[in-house]
Amino acid sequence: MGYLVLARKWRPKGFDDLVGQAPITRILKNAILQGKIAHAYLFSGPRGVGKTSSARILAKALNCKEGPTPLPCGVCDSCTAITDGSSVDVIEIDGASNNSVDDIRDLRERVKYAPSGGRYKVYIIDEVHMLSGSAFNALLKTLEEPPSHVLFVLATTEMKKIPATVLSRCQHMPFRRISSGVIKERLKEISDAEGLHISAIALGLVARAADGSMRDSLTILDQVSAFSTEITEESVKGLLGIADFGLLSKVSKALICGDRVGILETIEDLVEQGTDIRAFSKELIQFFRDLLVASVMKKPEDVLDMSAEEIDTVREIVSASSEDQLTLMLSEIMKSEAEVRSASSPRLALEMALIRASFLSGLKPIIEVIENIGRLAGRPAMVPERPAGPKKKKDGPRPRPETAVSRPSVPEAAVSREQHGEAGGEECDVSEENAAAQETDESPAEAGAVKEDGDPPSEMGGQDVWERTVAKVDPPLASKLMHANAEIRGDELFLSLNGGQAVFEESIRKELKTLEKMVSEEAGRELRIKLTTSHKKSVRKKDLKEKVMDEPLIREALELFEGRIVDVTPAEGADNNQNGGEHV
Repeated sequence: MGYLVLARKWRPKGFDDLVGQAPITRILKNAILQGKIAHAYLFSGPRGVGKTSSARILAKALNCKEGPTPLPCGVCDSCTAITDGSSVDVIEIDGASNNSVDDIRDLRERVKYAPSGGRYKVYIIDEVHMLSGSAFNALLKTLEEPPSHVLFVLATTEMKKIPATVLSRCQHMPFRRISSGVIKERLKEISDAEGLHISAIALGLVARAADGSMRDSLTILDQVSAFSTEITEESVKGLLGIADFGLLSKVSKALICGDRVGILETIEDLVEQGTDIRAFSKELIQFFRDLLVASVMKKPEDVLDMSAEEIDTVREIVSASSEDQLTLMLSEIMKSEAEVRSASSPRLALEMALIRASFLSGLKPIIEVIENIGRLAGRPAMVPERPAGPKKKKDGPRPRPETAVSRPSVPEAAVSREQHGEAGGEECDVSEENAAAQETDESPAEAGAVKEDGDPPSEMGGQDVWERTVAKVDPPLASKLMHANAEIRGDELFLSLNGGQAVFEESIRKELKTLEKMVSEEAGRELRIKLTTSHKKSVRKKDLKEKVMDEPLIREALELFEGRIVDVTPAEGADNNQNGGEHV
């Protein structure tokens, strides 16, 4: 055949051509310059990252006519013979087919002979982890004390299978996966040299599909170049079966909003388009990982390989969720990927997995769940009593008095949601959710209704100033700040978080200086922020776990999610005297 595939045609011929492995190339080049060549090297790493190519380059550097040199000429007889694979001094052995003791015994006999033309006789044993235990033991003595003219290079993709006795006799060089950016730059150079017309977005898709392997990326590029002379994003997606960004964002919104009808419709669209369900499951995991990164980082565009429009879509999805919800959903989807991969019906496995993950959209604070359980058990929620008389508090702000908020029980809430069509495919709106959540808390006016004679009067408009400030903050932090209640007292703005939102305290404290500056600009004067968190009083849990396990709703939830109860916290203010004391 006259045609040579790109993976072989563009195989690295020198250390400078080896991309993505700078530490290893630096070690080998310096070892050659300083004359500190080890007698045995172990190259480990994933497929297609340059292990065997590095071994050949090292052999050329040692046997080059101008060498030993870190820059082999590539034109002398020794270099060309090694490049062509015809050198008698460089022996490549396949460990998978030469894994017996007899094969190693033959190798031990051959190493005694001096090289015929070069300075070193180099043995490259590929996939060395395939050797049997007896073969490894037979190789130990020769590997530890070979003749001065012999160099061993062992290459493997499964480092954990290499015995410690072999590892201790070699210099270990761990090869890493190559980043998508480096692969994309290298593909751009090769495509320009080959005269291939391929868009930048298509190059990015090829680099991402290679999963850190330069050889895989060249194989894919070779394949798409035969598919079309003008390689576009659509042609790469169609050839590789990569899911469209719109479908990924659509199913992600449906998962976060609990829109199970939308989930089933999206999967139906995937099947109609002939998309590989198993590949889509992997793409969905990567997409949720990108959502989590965008939720955590202030500038996700510096990390995520996405266009400006895609970044805006990701931010919109993230604003309707939270870090803990995205983390739980990502964990659930990762578990389902193995089920989809091994299922006889991948579509059914994916549908069930995504519907199961969609129930996480209804996550509520533990305190609210316990309160609902108390109502189902027939115990009315107790309203904390207000102080009989005013008492002056010297240290710190006085916590706001709590008010009882009427919430529907779990079955009533579920019926209400179905009547309004929330599970029927409607888009969820983060602003409406936040407004509904804020309706359960006290307003600043209610918080300041009970005042003590000795306290300074609260200024009006603290919550308004805070809401205007939150509107200027980026979504990941803004979604946490929305849970705080604000009140201005003198030159201080008091922010309070209830016990259920205490997880946001550390993230908010890191940005207090910036928030103080923004609040001062909105208020027209300098304000200092004081952040407080109301903590629940700990009580004993005697017999409480057994009572919770008796609740039918809890048992059904545990069976549905295959979960278990880790901890139980009694509802604050609940009437527990009926079951054995005030501390039970």
